[in-house]
Amino acid sequence: MPNFKKNLGLLGLVAISFAVMGPSMAVSLNPQAIAGQVGASVPATFMLAVIPLSIITYSFVVLTKRRGSAGSLYGLVGAEIGPRTGIVAGLWLVLAYLTGASLTAVSFGIFATTLVKATLWSAAPPWFPLLLALLILPITSYLSTRTMSTLGRLLLLLEGLTMVAILVVSGLTLNKLLNGGGPDGQTVDWSVLQLEGLSVGPIALALTFALLSSAGFEGAAAAGEETGNPRQSIPRALILTTAISCGFFIFVTLVAAWAFGTSKSEISTFTKSGSITADMANMYVSSGVGDLITLGGAASSFACMIGAQIAAGRILSKFGRDRVVSSRLGLLSREGTPVRASYTAGISALILTAFAALATNFNPSSAFDMVSDMAGLIFSAAYATASAAAVLVLWRDGKKALAAIPLWGIAILAAVFVLQVFPLPSGWELIAPIFAISALIIAAVFGRLVGNRAKESLAS
Repeated sequence: MPNFKKNLGLLGLVAISFAVMGPSMAVSLNPQAIAGQVGASVPATFMLAVIPLSIITYSFVVLTKRRGSAGSLYGLVGAEIGPRTGIVAGLWLVLAYLTGASLTAVSFGIFATTLVKATLWSAAPPWFPLLLALLILPITSYLSTRTMSTLGRLLLLLEGLTMVAILVVSGLTLNKLLNGGGPDGQTVDWSVLQLEGLSVGPIALALTFALLSSAGFEGAAAAGEETGNPRQSIPRALILTTAISCGFFIFVTLVAAWAFGTSKSEISTFTKSGSITADMANMYVSSGVGDLITLGGAASSFACMIGAQIAAGRILSKFGRDRVVSSRLGLLSREGTPVRASYTAGISALILTAFAALATNFNPSSAFDMVSDMAGLIFSAAYATASAAAVLVLWRDGKKALAAIPLWGIAILAAVFVLQVFPLPSGWELIAPIFAISALIIAAVFGRLVGNRAKESLAS
């Protein structure tokens, strides 16, 4: 029977985490929602988000230093708290990755349609982005079944080149701001690094959006069985991913806040932007470069779809081998990849995307918001299980003072969860919390019922 091939190094692990996170996509689409809460203080919010994100990363580092597993939270949490909780944590993370794959399929459609309208077909219908989303998912599902050495290079190329392009545009924009200012008199304004005059509620909600921009940073933890030295390489990959992404978000949003300007009308333009990085390129470099950044956003979304399905497939494969679900999902191809599990993840993401399209009457922006809200709730719940397991590990090891760090992580994630649910929305926006909470409950019940199936595997 084929086994996973240990062909991943530190660079490949970082590539997977970046692919699952999709920082290029996130920095283009998420700051608008943050600006809606805190105005021009978007970079200050990302700076503040470094604290809770570091706390959550620390929880994963504590766990991955002890164990490397293809099951990610399934193995990490199950080994410390118990098989039932481990299955629940693993299922919640699978659900998070499936919503992530669906979310980035929609963002791919939005980016690709923007490019199509600008270059080929200006009369593309409003539903065209969702059609592209449904068409691209089967392609990424196929690619997610390839070997990790091949995928690592592909993901690093797609996401890495886009991040470099965005950084170059940000650097050129900053140079213009420092030497003459923007087209409408925009200039460097350090007030964007302050949160003065804002109430706690908007700051907390904006912080939630900023924190969730990094969701998926732990993607490398799903590849423990394909890594030569997982207990050393995976923690390093998680720390590197968090450090690089935080610096990336802060720098790009700082320059973008200056580039758009800080007046009320300029902030309104920022919040309505379809892609702040592409618009920044159009304003300060050239429209052709703006199209290139839009293409990069589509490439980032494409990579993120693959990364999310890779991570979900690895966890489902581990479930299959432990007979938590059908053992067929645990079968590997001759190349040592979980083909059936990866296709199962892809089909599930496709169904979710079709559901989002139907529920929002084929409105791409609404479908993106709905799946994004689902992903935020489910990721928060999954990360809380990692923090809980880290508390137990540190407490048992006699490091009681350090155990307070992941304990704070649980409190932060609980606050993030509540802020995403309340006040309760209405109309189609109510679907996201109902769907996410129902899925979390069903997964929790299933995990409690079949927990004994994983007892022997997790004990070893």
